[in-house]
Amino acid sequence: MQKSTLTKWSARIAAATVIAATAALVPAATAQAGTPHKFRLCNYGSGYDTVVEFPNHGGYAFRVLAGKCQTISPVLKDPNQAVSLYAVQGQWKGSRSYVFAGFSYADSRGIDITTRGTYGAVNWSWR
Repeated sequence: MQKSTLTKWSARIAAATVIAATAALVPAATAQAGTPHKFRLCNYGSGYDTVVEFPNHGGYAFRVLAGKCQTISPVLKDPNQAVSLYAVQGQWKGSRSYVFAGFSYADSRGIDITTRGTYGAVNWSWR
């Protein structure tokens, strides 16, 4: 092959790589926020359940089993409700549970949370 042909092929491969990488990022960048007045958690983790606690709302909590999703419609009067997320093996608040995240939740905006990973290394994201 001539040098100019190699240069053209290299440029085409580089352009295709950039286009593919950009296409992969577009869905993540355009993901919509949660549905207003809905709190959704999907636990795609392995070896643990996730407990969602609203400590300032009478300690209300719910448990999402590994591999499951759950959506609730909490009735929260505080626009910035505290939330704690626990990784749990067995009994909640027992020796095999720990808080891996805490944040404020605005019910008017809603939230969609995803957890992944293992009991000792939980990864989570929200939108």
